[in-house]
Amino acid sequence: MQRVQTQTQATGPEHYPKYLRLAKSFERQLRMGTLRVGDRLPSIRQLREQHSISAGTVIECYLWLEREGYIRAHPKSGFYVTRTPVSCPEPEGAAPPSRPVAVAGTALQNIGDPATASVQLGPAVVSRCLLPLARLNRSMRLALSAFDDTAVTYEEPRGNIRLRRQMARLMFRQGATCSPDEIVVTSGCTEALNLAIRAVAKPGDVVGVESPGCYENLQALEALQMRALELPHQPRTGVDLERLESAARKHRMKAIMLTSSCHNPLGSCMPDASKAAIVGFAAKHGIALIESDLFGELVFDSTRPRTLKAFDTDGIVLQCSSLAHYVAPGFNLGWIQAGRWQSEVERLKSFTNVANARLTQLALAEFLESGAFEKHLKKLRVALWRSVQATREEVLRTFPAGTRVTRPEGGYVLWIQLPDRYNGLDIQHQAAARRIHILAGEWFSPTRQYRSYIRISCGHPFEVIQPAVRTLAGILKDKRPD
Repeated sequence: MQRVQTQTQATGPEHYPKYLRLAKSFERQLRMGTLRVGDRLPSIRQLREQHSISAGTVIECYLWLEREGYIRAHPKSGFYVTRTPVSCPEPEGAAPPSRPVAVAGTALQNIGDPATASVQLGPAVVSRCLLPLARLNRSMRLALSAFDDTAVTYEEPRGNIRLRRQMARLMFRQGATCSPDEIVVTSGCTEALNLAIRAVAKPGDVVGVESPGCYENLQALEALQMRALELPHQPRTGVDLERLESAARKHRMKAIMLTSSCHNPLGSCMPDASKAAIVGFAAKHGIALIESDLFGELVFDSTRPRTLKAFDTDGIVLQCSSLAHYVAPGFNLGWIQAGRWQSEVERLKSFTNVANARLTQLALAEFLESGAFEKHLKKLRVALWRSVQATREEVLRTFPAGTRVTRPEGGYVLWIQLPDRYNGLDIQHQAAARRIHILAGEWFSPTRQYRSYIRISCGHPFEVIQPAVRTLAGILKDKRPD
C-alpha cells in the first residue's frame, strides 16, 4: 500500500489535541487532491508507528474523520475515503462608496422573534452547551463570598479594578499596552460602541463603516442620527487603503468603524501591514478609528491576531471589546480603551448609567484570574471550528448551484451569497415561519446592498444546525427566484 504523508505541523495549531492535528492533516490532503475517494488510509498500527503516537490517538483521529463524513470503516479491510471537502469561490464584495447616507430601518422589524425560534442561527451568540456555566457559577459564588459591607454601594464609574487589570492583560496579549486606569467597563460592546461614537462625532457627522459590517454598528449610528459612508471590506485584506483615501478626500469623516480580527460577517483577519497602514492613515488625517474586537480571541489557529490598537501610538484608536457573546452573555460586560478621548468617554459614561453592577464584575474578574478563560477558549475554538466547517460544507452540498460561502479564519458566522435573484429577506421570513432564525444580508449595509445574501451563526453543535440548514435548502429549492 502506498505510504501516505501526514505532516501535521503545517496544518494544525499547536494547542489542538494530537488527534485533531492529525485529522486536519488528512483533511488538507483531501482538499489538495493527494487523497481521493476510494483511497485506503493507513492502518491504526501503521499510523501509530509512523507518528510515534498511541493507538487511542489514531482511533480518535479516524473517528473525527468518520463523523465529518470523509471516511468509512470497512470491516476487516480498513478505512476508506468516501468524500472530499467541497470548495467554492467566496462571496463577492460591495460596490464602491458613493455618498454618505442617513442610517434608517435597522431595527430588524417583522422578521420573527429570535426568542421563539427553535433554532437560532441569526444572533451571533454561542449555545449554552458551549458556555462554561459550571465554572461561572463557581466564580459567582466566590464573588459573593468576597463581598463586604461596601457590596451595596456603587462601583467605581470606570469599573472594578480587579476586572480592569484583567482586561488590560487581555489587551497586552493583543499587542497593545495600557494601564487599567485607561479602561472603562461597559454594559457589553454595545454601550462601548455608543460611547465611542458619541465621544468623537455629533448628529449629522459622517462615519465610515465596513460593507458588509455588523448591523449593531448601523443601529448605533441610526440612534445617534449620524450618516454612514460604506467602505467595501474584502476577505483577508480588509478595507482598501486607496479607496479609503479617495473617500476621505471627498467626504469629511469624523470616524471609521472597523473590525480587523475575525470580521463579522466575513470571519477573516486583516494582515498586520494593512492594520498598520490604516492606523497611520487615520493618525495623519485626524480620523478616529473605532475598533470592534468581539471575536478576535476565537481565531481557529490560536494565534491571537494583533488589534488596530496594537499599532496606535497617537491615541487615535478607540478599542471596544466584550466577552459576552461566548463567555457570559448574562453578565453583559465589555470595555473601552478610548485613547485621546478617554476623559470624554468617562464623562459620557457618568451620564449613561453611572457604573456597572459590582457582583458580576467580581465574578468575571475571578474567572479571568483563575485561568478558566484560557481553558474555555481552548475547547471552544475547536468546537466552533468543527461547527463552522461542517456547516459550510453542508451549505455547499445542499444549497442551489452557484452558492458562495466564506472561509472564516475565526469566529462562528458564515456569510452566504445565494444565486442571483434570490431574495435574502424573503428567505429570512420563510425561515422564521418554520421557527428558524437567520439574518438577511441587507441588514449589513446602510444602503441595503447584499439583497441575495444571508448570514448564518454557527454557535451551536453541528447536529443542531444540520436539520435547520437542510430546511433552508428545501426553502430555496421550492422557492422560484424573483
